[in-house]
Amino acid sequence: MHLMDTMIKYGSRPVPLRTMVLRRLLSRWPVGSYEARLLAGAVMRPHYGWCMYHAAVEAKALGYSAVTVIELGVAGGNGLICLCQHRKEIEEALGVEVLVVGFDRETGLPESTDSRDLPYFWPSGSFKMDRSALEMRLAGRAELILGDISRTSESWNARPDAPLGAVLFDLDLYTSTTAALAFLTKQYVLPRVWCYFDDICGGPENAITDSIGEREAIKHFNQNSERRLLNDHLSPAYAFSSMTPESWHQQVYLYHRLNHPDYNKCKYAPGERDQLGLRNGV
Repeated sequence: MHLMDTMIKYGSRPVPLRTMVLRRLLSRWPVGSYEARLLAGAVMRPHYGWCMYHAAVEAKALGYSAVTVIELGVAGGNGLICLCQHRKEIEEALGVEVLVVGFDRETGLPESTDSRDLPYFWPSGSFKMDRSALEMRLAGRAELILGDISRTSESWNARPDAPLGAVLFDLDLYTSTTAALAFLTKQYVLPRVWCYFDDICGGPENAITDSIGEREAIKHFNQNSERRLLNDHLSPAYAFSSMTPESWHQQVYLYHRLNHPDYNKCKYAPGERDQLGLRNGV
């Protein structure tokens, strides 16, 4: 890319160039607390860190000593490796064990005749995994579960003492995402589960709308009357009003299970959230 084109490209982004440079420096040479760097976006894949960190915060507040985070669509494994890097700092910061699990079919994207899967954009066989190379990189730091997501999403369950707290969706297709949303209906989940959808937005090339891909899968998930007994829903997370706007903010969703036995359990001790003194300038 021409130098001038590069300058225009970065200059058009909502995040100032000086902020991007600071983030890059802090990501390479981390100083300060993990939470501060996360809020500043000065970590690798901040959307991964955000979902994992706040899942661990909730788990700790509800009395759990461990929480499970899963990535759906591992491919080359860079995302799973990134989760393992975040886990180390989060465990040190919060004292909560984080279990990392990755799911993939290993052979790349499946053939599809469903128009909602964007076959005009996603060639079958894309993102094939090099399993042996990935297992060497992981070195046992994360569990890897291989197979069609319609099968593995049904057979897998989180541990009762380490409920599911965050799900990173990167399955690309409507059909795969629809099957994977079954993870949220499992027995052992937190009352609120942080979710990130990698392909809910895009550029003019993939032509995303509300009626195809991950957005259509989410819509059907919320409309599924067979699951109404769970009294649950999946919705965008409105948690970024005090932060510099980032494109990934609109890709973070929250799953709420309103009839979860711990749903109404307050995460704070009595008086901990009393801000009257602060509001009055005391």
